Amino acid sequence: SQAGFTLVELTVAVSVMGIIGVVFIGMVSNYFVVITRNNELAEMTINSQNLLRTTVENIRFGDGVRQTNLLTDANSPSGGWNTSNSNFVIIIAVPALTSGHAYIIDASTGSPYMNELIYYLNGTTLMERDLANPGAIGDSIKTTCPSNLATASCPADRLLATYVVSMAFTLYDQNAVITTVPANARSVAISLTMQRNAPGQPLTVNNSIQVTLRNRF
Repeated sequence: SQAGFTLVELTVAVSVMGIIGVVFIGMVSNYFVVITRNNELAEMTINSQNLLRTTVENIRFGDGVRQTNLLTDANSPSGGWNTSNSNFVIIIAVPALTSGHAYIIDASTGSPYMNELIYYLNGTTLMERDLANPGAIGDSIKTTCPSNLATASCPADRLLATYVVSMAFTLYDQNAVITTVPANARSVAISLTMQRNAPGQPLTVNNSIQVTLRNRF
């Protein structure tokens, strides 16, 4: 008797193996897509929570939200940082501290000198520009600069988060009514949207929080 396969049997076997191979590859590809999407979604969720927590801490510690920057910034946009700038996010006034976390007091007012933290969007990257008060001797922070202009005396702006689509701030006065005047703000609602491309469909994370301003120096 002869051993082996007939042409028909061989054709059927190859076809079945091909179908099984395609199904297996599809299952493996789908598995890796799901794992990749879950990892990227988890990363964005953690980053959004960390960003909101840091922002809340700065706002609670600070003296409130400012309409425009009062401290000079040689690298600010034309007209300075303000709420009408399309890349502007928020200006937070925070007390100047020494490296030992002691307030640096302005003798003429009896209150701490104020630094300014400016959050701004650079494309889909959220950055922080620090403006140190020149009168605060021993200030623990330095004025920062764009990365292409950074030096030892003017470090680069800090990257806060990537994949940021929007970070909106809504100000409320003491009666919980929306206000457009930062000086009247007693609480701030923060809405953050992050999005990134991923296998399948883009991933989107929406997060929000409201924080009450604590300090008035």
